[in-house]
Amino acid sequence: MNKLKQSTKQSLKKILSPQTRQAINILQMNSIDLHKEIDDIILENPFLEKEEEYQIDYNIGTSNLQSSSDIEDVLNYHHDSDNLRSHLIKQLETLSFSESEKTIAIIIIDCVNDNGYLTEDLKEVFIQANRLTEVVFQDIFYVLHTLQRLDPVGTCAIDLCDSLSIQLDTIHKESDYYKSAKDIISELSKMEVNENSKFNDLFLKFKGDKLYQTQAIDLIRQLNPKPGLKISKKLDFYQIHPDVIIFKRKDKWIIESTKNTPKLILNKEYISLMQDSKIKTDKEYLEKNHNLANFIINSIKNRNSTILNVCKEIFKKQSNFLDHGEIGLIPLTLKEIAEQLNIHESTVSRATNEKYVQTPRGTFELKYFFSSELATDTGKMISSKVIMKMIDELIKKENKKKPSSDNEITKYFNDKGISVARRTVTKYRERLKIESSTNRKIKD
Repeated sequence: MNKLKQSTKQSLKKILSPQTRQAINILQMNSIDLHKEIDDIILENPFLEKEEEYQIDYNIGTSNLQSSSDIEDVLNYHHDSDNLRSHLIKQLETLSFSESEKTIAIIIIDCVNDNGYLTEDLKEVFIQANRLTEVVFQDIFYVLHTLQRLDPVGTCAIDLCDSLSIQLDTIHKESDYYKSAKDIISELSKMEVNENSKFNDLFLKFKGDKLYQTQAIDLIRQLNPKPGLKISKKLDFYQIHPDVIIFKRKDKWIIESTKNTPKLILNKEYISLMQDSKIKTDKEYLEKNHNLANFIINSIKNRNSTILNVCKEIFKKQSNFLDHGEIGLIPLTLKEIAEQLNIHESTVSRATNEKYVQTPRGTFELKYFFSSELATDTGKMISSKVIMKMIDELIKKENKKKPSSDNEITKYFNDKGISVARRTVTKYRERLKIESSTNRKIKD
């Protein structure tokens, strides 16, 4: 008969404190969301107050170069991001994928619906990928796993339970109710559910069941059953508030933070009250909120300085963009910036996502300055955005009665020593919203 044995085991586990989670949350917020968050925090914490009214300043400093159409540039840049697939492809350019992995990624993204779910079986994805490049199933799973953790987390999922599980693993893994929530999702996977199931109705089975904690159900309720819709909702009403501004002063480029986040200060009356308080419970309450208020103030300062430092490092690499526009862009990855600043790659991602820089050439999301690379015969790498710009200029200058085909554009690049496949030219042309040569041709 087997005997039951009890043993102890020591292990190290990294647990994020609530304060650290809040600091991470503050870093990844854009200016508008941060302003709303600060208003909520001020209502809860009596020590915090705004020093001055919130103002958006688009005209800090002066510049010899004036942007003729900042708003038009912004709208043009975001014109190709009006759906989830375009949003994912934009992020794809910041990843260190091989060409075959990018091919797989684009096939997967093309199979994603607006809710964020795959509409094709992975076997079909495998078949399509093998028509273009040699891959194994392990490659499919690796690319899929990476895409599922891009913004918004949980897209490219196979089904509802897969998406919920991914979101839970990414956002709430350190929660005390994580395991119980995992068990509930496992039970849901045995039921007939999909992304169109009524989210609240799914949990009726678990109510009152002692096996499942109410807090675990509440944790799952915080997840998004249709993560893809998060993007379309954002794009229904789009506001741009730059976090950083770049201008020229005495032939030198200056990079500064904009004053578009409220400056928080401590309420002097409550500080005095804390110092004079004699009742233990009151003093503990005041000290707790005082420490939290200081932490919030420092977190916002750290957020602003991190965004500024990341932006400065980006433009050390992309300085030619300021003088020559898109044609001056070079290949750049999140990893390169992270290594230069000695911070984690995820920190760079949070500091650039939905954060904008105003330049004399227009207002751009910081992620715009990251792009994949293409090889040349000289061994030098060239940015994919430069290729897009060159395609755009080539087509603008072409003979309208005899427009260049994608094959002819490919040959043009190859003659210049730049390795670009025809399907890449087609993809970039379509992203530029340019029709095929047949449709561009002007008939006599």
